[in-house]
Amino acid sequence: MLALQAERAFVIAVVALSLCTAPSSAIAQHAQTPTRILLLYQQTAESQPMREFTQRLRLTVQELASPVEFYQEALDLDRFAGRELSSPLIEYFDDKYRGFGIDVVVPVGVLALKFAVDQLDDVLSHVPIVFALCIEPQVQPSTLPGNVTGRLASASRFTPTLSMARNLQPDAERVVVIGGAGTFDSLSVSAAVRAVSALRDTLPLTVIQGLSLNALLQELREIPRRSIVLFATYRVNRHGETFDPIDIVGSLARASSAPMYTQIRGYIGEGVVGGSVMAMDDEGDRTGRLIVRVLRRRPGEPMPPVEPVTKAFAVDWRQLRRWGLSEARLPPGTALLFREQTLWQRYRTGVLLTVGLIGAEFALIGSLLLERRRRKRAQMILEDEQRRAEEARLQVAHLGRAALVGELAATLSHELRQPLAAIRTNAEAGDQLLARASSDPSEAREIFQSIVSDDIRAVHVIESVRKLLRKDQPVVATIDLNQVCEEAASLLHHDAARRKTRLELSLASTAPMVTGDPVQLQQVVLNLMLNGLDAASMSTTDRFVALHTESCDGHVELLVHDSGPGLSPTVRPHLFESFFSTKKAGLGLGLVIVRSIVERHSGRVLAENHPSGGAVFRIRLPRASADEQSRRAGASDVARRGP
Repeated sequence: MLALQAERAFVIAVVALSLCTAPSSAIAQHAQTPTRILLLYQQTAESQPMREFTQRLRLTVQELASPVEFYQEALDLDRFAGRELSSPLIEYFDDKYRGFGIDVVVPVGVLALKFAVDQLDDVLSHVPIVFALCIEPQVQPSTLPGNVTGRLASASRFTPTLSMARNLQPDAERVVVIGGAGTFDSLSVSAAVRAVSALRDTLPLTVIQGLSLNALLQELREIPRRSIVLFATYRVNRHGETFDPIDIVGSLARASSAPMYTQIRGYIGEGVVGGSVMAMDDEGDRTGRLIVRVLRRRPGEPMPPVEPVTKAFAVDWRQLRRWGLSEARLPPGTALLFREQTLWQRYRTGVLLTVGLIGAEFALIGSLLLERRRRKRAQMILEDEQRRAEEARLQVAHLGRAALVGELAATLSHELRQPLAAIRTNAEAGDQLLARASSDPSEAREIFQSIVSDDIRAVHVIESVRKLLRKDQPVVATIDLNQVCEEAASLLHHDAARRKTRLELSLASTAPMVTGDPVQLQQVVLNLMLNGLDAASMSTTDRFVALHTESCDGHVELLVHDSGPGLSPTVRPHLFESFFSTKKAGLGLGLVIVRSIVERHSGRVLAENHPSGGAVFRIRLPRASADEQSRRAGASDVARRGP
């Protein structure tokens, strides 16, 4: 019994404690609830001026009241006029926001305010409304409900702009108001017309409203030069086409034959002169501060009064110059945007410094002359070093050819031994023929012809070697790359036979003509073929070195493919480095010389592994032009005909 009573007492205590702490927990939870703000746009929210307004409004509210959640709805009444009264639209807001907890509604535009007051009163009952970008007389503060406040533009908002234009254009003979055919366009046009009517020296008025864009541009081109053009706004034309004014105001201003004025600061820079303008970012900041004041009201405190929209004069300095308008006629405090500095403003410091440094310049002249002499001396040294570097390069290439001749010693010996032995044999046969009593002249003639042929062959071999060893300056000629390959193969066929390696020539049917030094190009082919023979000698199966030429569009290619082991990943990155060689007695200059010669001939050399095995060296050279080939053909014909 006592235990039961103790248990009941414990339960009662727990319940009492929970009841005591519940209010404070609820308060803590309520303190974390974000403030929800619904932005309700009359038009779309994607235009550049509207983005500036919204971005600044959000930043201001978030800085002064946190946490905040923003919700956006665009009625887009320019393209969907009259839909603000449709039941489905009202049901949409009812279904989405009733009981959701919206703290403030921010209608942007007159029609958006009317929709919020008339259609959302039941959905968002007693929710504070802070309107923005609204104008008189469409909005009368005295007729607004008690839960509504905002920022309101004056009905005479065009009057300051028109007064500024009259001061800038005292000789103006007409005022032209341009605008669209939409509801908001018509309201702006009416406000501009009232401003013109209020002028004491009333000027003739022309209203151009609702035309298609092309027709409006044509009208603007034809208006008199002594006119004042007021851009009200142009969102919808009479054909139902919709526009964002920021997208077309520049085209309109450039087409106009007279200066154009505006009321939105964001349009300045597009070609309009300016006016008494509203800055959208500044208006977003001021609207945001008013929203925060509404949120911070004490219970029962009335809404803040409606605030006037503030404007300031601003003009495009470039347009003043374009139209010849005097800056001195602007209202005091007008902001001059895009102003370019005068020559004096740009160079004032430089001019003053120049005057102060005239004396020092005389001293600098001597230093400059001395520096010039040093520079010439340095240039001469540099040219001398370049000349020496070129001589060294040629010397290296010559040494490479000398080393190449050394590698071909066995081949050259064999090539010379054959014709010399044949000459000796034929000479002995001739001697025996003369010793006979009856000699046959035809047989003697055949012997002498063989001697001459073998002598020519030996001279050809010696001349080939002499060309390689000669240190002549490089020559430029049009060369048949097939012929270079054939001569190199003939020099190496004995060396290839000694190594039991097959030389394969697959040459292009059309002669691949290039421009360059024949000796240097032959050195390139011999170097690559010797490397191929060295690599193929390591093969245990079929040994071959294949040469392939091909004519392509604008260039020719030479491929040297061997049956060796190919290029290993460790060797391939260093192939063209100086003094890098995989041969025990190699100098590591062969491929360096090859690349140097090919690049001097405006070509490229690449090394890769063939899919079927072995290495492939691919040389690409520019093909000789048709004129060069024609000159070579003519020179060959002259050489064949003789003097």
